[in-house]
Amino acid sequence: MFRIYLVKTVNKGKLVMAFLCSLFVFQVVFAQQHQVELKSLQLENKKAKVNNQVVKTSLNGQSAFYLDGINRNLETDVLPDLEWMVQVPKSGWYILEAETEPVDFEKLKKEDQTGKLTLKAKFQNGNDRPTFRIVYDVHKGGLQELGKFEFRSKNQKLKVWLPANLALKRLSIKPYVAPVPPADAENYVPKIVPPSGHPRLWVNQETLPIIRRRTLDTAHQAAWATVKAKAELPFKFAFDSNKEMFHDEKLESVIEAKAFYYLITEDRKVGAEAVQLALDYLSVLEFGNVTYGDITREVGRAMYTASLVYDWCYPLMNAVGRAQLRKDLMRLATDMEMGWPPFYGIESVVNGHGNEAQICRDYLSMSIAIYDEDPLPYKYTSYWILDQLVPLRKFEYQSPRHNQGIDYGGYRFGWEMHAAWLYYRMLGYPVFDDNIKNLPYYWLYMRTPDGKMLRDGDMFNVKYSASENFYWKNPQTMLLCYAYSGNRLIKGEFVKQGGLKDNPVLFLLLDDPALKPDFDLNQLPLTKDFGPVLNSMIARTGWEEHKNSGNVVVELKGGGFHFGNHQHADAGALQIYHRGIQVGDLGLYLSYGSPYDFNFNKRSISHSMMLVRDPKEPLLFRTKTNDGGTRFSQRFPRTVKEVLSDSWFQTGFVRSSALGSDPLKPSFSYFNIDVTNAYSEKVEAYTKSMLFLNLKRADVPAVMVLLDRVVSKSADMKKYWQINTIKKPVYNNGKFILSNSFAGEEAVTYVNMIKPSLVDRHYQVLSGDSSTLVFEDFYTVKSLWPEASGSRIMVSPKKDNKLAEFATIFQMTEKGAQELAVEVEEKGNYFYLKVADKVIILAKSDTFLDEEIEINVPKNGKFEVICAGLRTGFWNIKNVKKGVSQNQNVLKDQNTIVWEAESGSYLLSPSRK
Repeated sequence: MFRIYLVKTVNKGKLVMAFLCSLFVFQVVFAQQHQVELKSLQLENKKAKVNNQVVKTSLNGQSAFYLDGINRNLETDVLPDLEWMVQVPKSGWYILEAETEPVDFEKLKKEDQTGKLTLKAKFQNGNDRPTFRIVYDVHKGGLQELGKFEFRSKNQKLKVWLPANLALKRLSIKPYVAPVPPADAENYVPKIVPPSGHPRLWVNQETLPIIRRRTLDTAHQAAWATVKAKAELPFKFAFDSNKEMFHDEKLESVIEAKAFYYLITEDRKVGAEAVQLALDYLSVLEFGNVTYGDITREVGRAMYTASLVYDWCYPLMNAVGRAQLRKDLMRLATDMEMGWPPFYGIESVVNGHGNEAQICRDYLSMSIAIYDEDPLPYKYTSYWILDQLVPLRKFEYQSPRHNQGIDYGGYRFGWEMHAAWLYYRMLGYPVFDDNIKNLPYYWLYMRTPDGKMLRDGDMFNVKYSASENFYWKNPQTMLLCYAYSGNRLIKGEFVKQGGLKDNPVLFLLLDDPALKPDFDLNQLPLTKDFGPVLNSMIARTGWEEHKNSGNVVVELKGGGFHFGNHQHADAGALQIYHRGIQVGDLGLYLSYGSPYDFNFNKRSISHSMMLVRDPKEPLLFRTKTNDGGTRFSQRFPRTVKEVLSDSWFQTGFVRSSALGSDPLKPSFSYFNIDVTNAYSEKVEAYTKSMLFLNLKRADVPAVMVLLDRVVSKSADMKKYWQINTIKKPVYNNGKFILSNSFAGEEAVTYVNMIKPSLVDRHYQVLSGDSSTLVFEDFYTVKSLWPEASGSRIMVSPKKDNKLAEFATIFQMTEKGAQELAVEVEEKGNYFYLKVADKVIILAKSDTFLDEEIEINVPKNGKFEVICAGLRTGFWNIKNVKKGVSQNQNVLKDQNTIVWEAESGSYLLSPSRK
């Protein structure tokens, strides 16, 4: 017996949503403004038209349809295997679902060439063109949603051609319920609208002549020659209007080139070719029910290409052609992940897939292009961007770094820059705050001398650690950024990344040949404080980018705010680079949401940071293991009010940040943070401070002092001071000796913990396969990346107390260099240190000193005296021997004094004399 399930809708006039689920098959019971009443109609086999010559109707005693041991060609076979009359309550759009099962699963695995076990069936709904839909794959098995089908009458034939080795057990049908815009989106009235006339995508009447002139510049000749050759070459698009086709990126590139060539030259012949190709291509373009591989990106690319044609070639199209293109554009819009209206499945444009091309480029381009004929798409799209995205980014980008990290941040920010550019070129003025121009500095500062990056967020580039010759790049985002800001350093980065040879149209639209690239990063400060929203300090000893560079790069991540998704639970994490990662992150982004991903990669355990383990701490959001780290969050704020008012998103703040007297090449960098709120209630207080010393020496280029002070809710909560390293460390005379190498050059980091003392602490090192042991749970990772076999050093106080204090000195040295002598004395509220040519007073991380301090400067030469962690206000420095005093004003949020001193005794007093 074969069943067709029919669905009847009754309007109830209120907002109710619920779902009945059968594994992956979802039947909508309640939808917004509609109650959906399930009513099934049964079709007996004897009433169905079945091709009994090839189709069996029973499998293992159950009703099912499958081919009787034959192979077939779905493309050419005319006679369907199954055919029946489907009755629907009213004409409209419906969704088909199927339940299938392989007849011989082992045979399917053996014959599969894709790794996805994909089987497709062919369907014909009424007189529509036949379409192919996935009915079985490795992702969803045999429970598949086949997509939307339009039933133009209440009684309509449905024909099915089955693939070999698959039994069709059930089909169901339900009404397609379009996404319902929220009330604020429905009531939104854009204050900024597209001007009348075309073109208005990427150019307007004022900028088009400028772009035309730039194509004549010698710097643009190669890109223009590429576009010209592609545009002028006739393209024969052989298609059958009775057969659908999958997306063709090469064809889309040709269409774009021809449309752009017409825009620049007004060559009507080439422009007409672009129009006809777009009309023909979209008329047969079908994505079906392909859902894996983020197919929305391919759908969106087709929409974007057609939108360019609609806008740029507008004078060449008649009303019929424009109407057809709009119809196909809106059809594609319903296939996007956000659906149409664009409010399905994705709750925000500020994070996740909503913060990618589909809103910021694809929907926006379409809505601008067709605004005169249909203003509704622009209303919804501009609601997302102008009402939601722009205000939050104005707040976020006070810190010039991206919350989604190196790779996802680079990718998603590039789409935001599309939106910034599309509005700017359309209007002649920006809609995003100018602080968006500063964000590219994040990628400059995160760059390590080997061409790679310090780790931040989920890193999806598989070559990140595997190759010595790898140079991290995202040239499209760099192009969008430097052209928007006029930043010559960012253009230099674009050139170093190889330019954008695969997208000459975008290059010609944006690049100003008069803006010359600047490759001299030495004009930038060696240290960067990233501000109040995404706290972090990066300090380095130089800007050289070559394989033999001995530069040190250190990052201490603060708190600020957490935005979820690909952002990691890493407030307070430390990274050190010196001829390779010395201290860093061992997590690998292999698949989103896997047990390894949510219990190791994104969690604190994979980072070099403090763990405080409360055995009773509740687990959150698909996690199994209590790692002792900061709160693991996948929530993200949608508005500035939400991020500021909900403490869930707040992870800490900067207590103090200061540099040495030379702003470009500071001798020291001081960073003091409070990351208490990054942890759950198990942590009552946690402050951390870093003093990074740029010694300007070849043998020992840098020394760093790190202080941690953590207070747990109860004494029995174990504290673990943890650092992770790529190569297995050596433990010698109470010190950890780390090492790494690049291009045949090796560097060594000496890690000397001075508190807790050697007798008051114990340690363990988890290396290789054990590095992913998260207390009682082990997470296997299969990867050739060196992080997969790294080491975790965990140090704990022997005695259980609520308060645990750690003080550690790191010396970054070249292999074979002598470790520097360090004098350390702990006072009540500070540490007194002498190393190299520095005399240091370093307040404990929770304290701002407000007491008289004696300082003795050695006899052999001049020393830099660094006092960090002083209370705000005037302080007096008295040379005791000479009886000479000077007053210095300690500024708020800097809390430091530094001066060059000769041998002698000095008295530092919190007063003005």
